[in-house]
Amino acid sequence: MKQSPQFDEEMLKLIFKENSLGDITVDSAALKAQLLQYIEAKQTEQSQQKHTVEEVSQALPSAPKLAVEDGNSLQLIIGNLESFADFYAQTSTQLASELGEEKAQQLELITTHKENLTHLYETIDINYQLHSALNELAAALTSIETTEQLLGNVEEVIALLLKSMLSEKEQSKFFVKDIQQEIDDLKAINQQTDDINRSGQKQHQQWDKTASRNLNNLNQLSGRLALNESDAKAMNNEVALLKESLAEKTVIDEKLFALQQKQIEKLTKKLEQTEQEASTYHSQLVEQRLINMQDSLTKLPNRKALEQKFEANFTAAKQSNQSLWVAVADIDHFKSINDNYGHSAGDKTLQVIASALSNSIRDSEFIARYGGEEFVLLIPDLPQNAITNVLNRVRERIKSIPFKFKDKKVQITVSIGATKIKATDSNRQVSFDRADKALYQAKRQGRDRVIIY
Repeated sequence: MKQSPQFDEEMLKLIFKENSLGDITVDSAALKAQLLQYIEAKQTEQSQQKHTVEEVSQALPSAPKLAVEDGNSLQLIIGNLESFADFYAQTSTQLASELGEEKAQQLELITTHKENLTHLYETIDINYQLHSALNELAAALTSIETTEQLLGNVEEVIALLLKSMLSEKEQSKFFVKDIQQEIDDLKAINQQTDDINRSGQKQHQQWDKTASRNLNNLNQLSGRLALNESDAKAMNNEVALLKESLAEKTVIDEKLFALQQKQIEKLTKKLEQTEQEASTYHSQLVEQRLINMQDSLTKLPNRKALEQKFEANFTAAKQSNQSLWVAVADIDHFKSINDNYGHSAGDKTLQVIASALSNSIRDSEFIARYGGEEFVLLIPDLPQNAITNVLNRVRERIKSIPFKFKDKKVQITVSIGATKIKATDSNRQVSFDRADKALYQAKRQGRDRVIIY
């Protein structure tokens, strides 16, 4: 920035000659002090602007309207110049205050999420080999100051969880839900930052436009004053310095806004990448959970899946007083198939029967491999007089399957025991035991039959 010209006593006397000011008395020393003070304040404000990267969220104060009436009084231009200087100082003060408030709000939000993540990291049940790495990431949260750093920390934790996924599937799925919420919150912070940045840019541009217009008015007014050549030159030089300062401020603002916008775009890309990683991880957990809930041989739900489904259906049936049947089916003489034809023949038998059972039920019904050669069916909303026909139809369908081992036809049958959930059943195990007891009764009575308790 160019330095303001020095106003010595001779020049001040020349500016404020009586034949130019008429009856107006002006304190030349005070004016000189005000001009020098303004220039120093302007230089200080420009230095501070270079370090400002935050945004403004509230409207700036209205710029003063400069008087442009025709006149021959230097007092008029002095008053306008003082008003403009006061306005500039007021605006700078408010900008600093508001930018500080915005920065404080951002830090408060980041602090909140750091606390949430710290608690979350403490509750993760991760593979013991990864404990030290997780503890380091948890400790690193205390020194994090930006959303970008916070996001990088979260990404590293997700990477740890991916390594621990096979042994920590159930705990990890809950963490994914929480981490997705944190990602959503970070995205909201990023969007808020972007909005504030754009709003602040518009307000700065509006302020620059208003200030530039006022400077032009000031310049026009000074041109209409009856000043000698030296006075006019000095005044024009001051106005030129103000215009140059304003232009420099505009350039600095544009650079700062461009830099901040670039950072916002970078953070947005990282957020999208992290969200994709979290989504992929969640999909892997879902897939792994399905594998864990499926019997590998028959592809039916396994015993763990049955326990969850049975518990939910049992509770719903008790609350709604709707009927729910549980049936246990067991392949007759299955051991002899393994002994006579080999375990591969036994596996094939289980697969074929599982397929037949699966194709015999409605969408509302559920079947699972309980273990060995036993299968369990859950049948809701079926009247008492229909359950026997339904289960016998399943039994006959399996009996009609044309099994053939070592070129020998073999007829496979099943025995089925079933019961209806009762209001007096305290839990699902009571109901299951009753159906299991009915199954053993079917075995004792000769197999290949249905018994209902």
